[in-house]
Amino acid sequence: MRKQLLAGILATAMAASLAACGSSGAPASTTAAAAETKAEAKAETKAEEKAEENKAAGSGETVKVICPYGVGGTADIIARKFAEVATKTHPEYNFIVEQQTGGDGFAAATAFTQEDPSTTDLLVYGYGVAYRHDLGKQFNTEVVEFDRSEILPLATVDDRTWILYTTPDQTLAGLIEKSKNGGLKMSGGNPLSDPHLALGSLLAQEGGKVMVVPYDGGAAQKKGLTDGEVDCFVGTTQAAQEDVEAGNLIPVLAFSENAFTGFKGPQGDITVPSLAGDAKSADLDASKDYTKSILPAGGSLATRKGASQEWQDAVVQVAKDVWATDEYKDFIASIMLNDTEIYGQDDVQHYEDACKAAVEAFKLLSGQN
Repeated sequence: MRKQLLAGILATAMAASLAACGSSGAPASTTAAAAETKAEAKAETKAEEKAEENKAAGSGETVKVICPYGVGGTADIIARKFAEVATKTHPEYNFIVEQQTGGDGFAAATAFTQEDPSTTDLLVYGYGVAYRHDLGKQFNTEVVEFDRSEILPLATVDDRTWILYTTPDQTLAGLIEKSKNGGLKMSGGNPLSDPHLALGSLLAQEGGKVMVVPYDGGAAQKKGLTDGEVDCFVGTTQAAQEDVEAGNLIPVLAFSENAFTGFKGPQGDITVPSLAGDAKSADLDASKDYTKSILPAGGSLATRKGASQEWQDAVVQVAKDVWATDEYKDFIASIMLNDTEIYGQDDVQHYEDACKAAVEAFKLLSGQN
């Protein structure tokens, strides 16, 4: 009897203990469900964080921006800045720059026209390539293995004013005189590039000529001048900005109807005279019209002809959004390029008009006018 009573007391105590446990926690199934919910919430948070990281990195569809010129040149740094800002503003794409040099732009243009029209690759399409295409086709100046009608310019990303640079011991008047005596040499990428068309057509009106010494890229062309291998260099503001500030080079002419301001030299601000308008250089003949030597310079982003209207519209919108940022505008201003935006069919027509102007400049340069 005593054993039965003890067993009953132990059973009662165990039941009370189990009841107490039940009142202080959930059943095992409820606890497991709570743990699972917590794990799911944690995973969802991590996924959201990862999405934000991908958004910042531009983990969307990769779009190649093909740059036909060397690393460090003006076209290259513009392409890279555009790609950087475009990826930030449109993270559904990841814009990357790919170099494809050769032939001063011809190699990239030729390869691009051989791509399928459905490609999302973009080409940094310089005016100079379009000019040389038309001159090659019309005047047999060089072999042209592509058809520029297969390239569709859609958005200006680079609008530049060509500047004529020389060393501090020379002047524009001295360069003109040297050209009349057959001794002027300029560094350039290729004969009949747009800098050569600009300077050559100008000197032709003075009875002078210039020989192009080829270099690959603006940096190398500038170095040819600072090393004394040539007499002058026609290039971008960015290419010689530091050399002008240091006093190694001087800008003597802007291929524009207006004076160019923005350079700083050892003695302070420099105003570069133009070849037309109120700021026309005193070293030029006041009675002559040199405006045919002013050619659009720089370039646009282009798609392949036949690209879907949806992709064309997307490229234009991306470019507009990039230009709307302070980051891109401030960058363009920092290298003293022009704040110019031309889009869609307006850009296509702009290239047609520019090529016609280049043909006229060539006629001056070659004496066929």
